Amino acid sequence: MTAKDRRYRGLYAAVALCVTVGACSPTVKNHGYRIDETRLAQITPGVTSREEVRRLLGSPSAAGTFEDDRWYYISQKTERMSFYQAELVAQDVVGITFDERGIVAGIEQRGLEDAQAVKPSDDTTRTLGNDLTVLQQLLGNVGRFNTSPSTPTAPR
Repeated sequence: MTAKDRRYRGLYAAVALCVTVGACSPTVKNHGYRIDETRLAQITPGVTSREEVRRLLGSPSAAGTFEDDRWYYISQKTERMSFYQAELVAQDVVGITFDERGIVAGIEQRGLEDAQAVKPSDDTTRTLGNDLTVLQQLLGNVGRFNTSPSTPTAPR
């Protein structure tokens, strides 16, 4: 084996090592609003208006469900290792409350450590209608389709 072949063999090994290590690094994705602490610091409760908040931070990620007196700016960061499910590694929620005049009443920040898992309810809602078997569904349509010309049809 020549010196040139040994040099290429080492180069191939280094490339293979880099590809292998690179495949193990997680894929990071950021979703939602990126919170800018300097702009957030410019908002003063009792002084800053709703329009100023919109100018500084932009449109909120979400607003209060029943009243428009609370805005939420939400950001999430997820990491995925190869084919595994993405894992939520960071979450920031800034809630801004407005008074009846449209002035900031309060600012609240929450992180991933404040999040709570929500367990879906096992209860089901009964829907209206008949509980038919497959056979009843198949035979129930027999005779429903009348092809006689006396039946009015929709205009074409």
